[in-house]
Amino acid sequence: MTTPDPIRRFVEATNEGDTEAFLNTFADDAFLSDWGRSFQGREQIARGTSPTISA
Repeated sequence: MTTPDPIRRFVEATNEGDTEAFLNTFADDAFLSDWGRSFQGREQIARGTSPTISA
């Protein structure tokens, strides 16, 4: 089984702590539900998740 490219890029960016690459895996109007927290749009995702993915 091959991991689809969007999922692979998301995982790689997360593991590498690459905030820019991580955010680029989302559409401008993306919705992210992360362990009970919800973020709408790339800006909210950046504010709400960057401490958890920063190296």
